[in-house]
Amino acid sequence: MFKVLKIILVAFFLICAFVLGSQNPQLVQINYIIASNTLPLAVIISICFLIGVVIGCFISFKIFSKLKWQNYRLKKQLAPEKDKNKLPANKDA
Repeated sequence: MFKVLKIILVAFFLICAFVLGSQNPQLVQINYIIASNTLPLAVIISICFLIGVVIGCFISFKIFSKLKWQNYRLKKQLAPEKDKNKLPANKDA
């Protein structure tokens, strides 16, 4: 179910990007510190979107790896307590 939803969302964003690009053919001048360049508005929007996605992925990766490491440490801490709480085997039976 999640896979189908993901495919639908990706297709939706691609369609939106195509429509946005086809509706914005104007040329825009970008001034850098050293130079300047003239690009179509759709290209500039796409570049900014991709930069945002990459930055978001890096931040998410950092947060998720930090949480996974914390989860690992807590599970390791909890493991000796689980061993202590186990009932001894019934030797009479």
